[in-house]
Amino acid sequence: MPTARGDLFGDMNQTLADVSRKFLERSREEREAGVIDGKDDKSIIGVLIKAKDAGSDVQLSIEEILAQMKLFITAGYETTSVGMTWALLELARNPDIQIKLRTELLAFGSDPTYDQLTNSLPYLDAVVHETLRLHPPLAEFLRQAAEDDVIPLSEPVRTKSGRVVNSISVTRGTQIGISTACINRSTAIWGADAKVFRPERWLEEGGIPKKAQELQSYRHLLTFVDGPRTCLGKGFAVAEFKTVMVVLIKSFVFEMRDGPGTQIEMGMGLLPRPRVVGEDGTKLPLRVSRYEG
Repeated sequence: MPTARGDLFGDMNQTLADVSRKFLERSREEREAGVIDGKDDKSIIGVLIKAKDAGSDVQLSIEEILAQMKLFITAGYETTSVGMTWALLELARNPDIQIKLRTELLAFGSDPTYDQLTNSLPYLDAVVHETLRLHPPLAEFLRQAAEDDVIPLSEPVRTKSGRVVNSISVTRGTQIGISTACINRSTAIWGADAKVFRPERWLEEGGIPKKAQELQSYRHLLTFVDGPRTCLGKGFAVAEFKTVMVVLIKSFVFEMRDGPGTQIEMGMGLLPRPRVVGEDGTKLPLRVSRYEG
């Protein structure tokens, strides 16, 4: 149906295609000019271009290369951008958490390496993963049954007809929607404060409930999905997220533009972003000042 949202997605798809073609053309020109050695090019575009060559094990057409590039731009940029936006919002709404994070980063001093980002900044790790838990950029995902199957339920469910069931039968081809946000925020899984932004849960002994620990996905979250189609770039995304947060929080103080009582709601663009209640668009106006330590 021709809706405003449908038109938005159509325009976005065309814009992504135009950007991808520009990247591809620039890469081709740099190869021809000798700026880039095609054989040693390890960039994503370089790898995709190699897949178009006649001797490649995987043959990709230009259309397939453009499709992959559009996916990388969306998945590799938009999702991380959304996560950082929610993190800054939570830090602006919780100045005590922001101060605690800044204290850890300033005490560390130098710019952390990848290993240090991963292992030596526990409160940064807690803030990032609490953001990914409470505000997953991908709110839900779909899976299609490859064959007839039976899905067991962790708890019995009463159907509309009044019958109590312990499992759900699905036929081949059935699409199943899985809500990342609902599972990540479930009080049955994460406890009574599941909907509260509380990074300390990642640091306290017993802070991750046993029910949550039963989830085998990354850090017991469905944020990066799970199984054979889990997000391949999750390690890079988390490192990128942490790196930007280190730079921003060490240098700037973030506050809500209209005070701590500002009402925020979820605005749906390509992905769920915060916006001020009553304002158009998915803008998040913050008051930013340089940190004077």
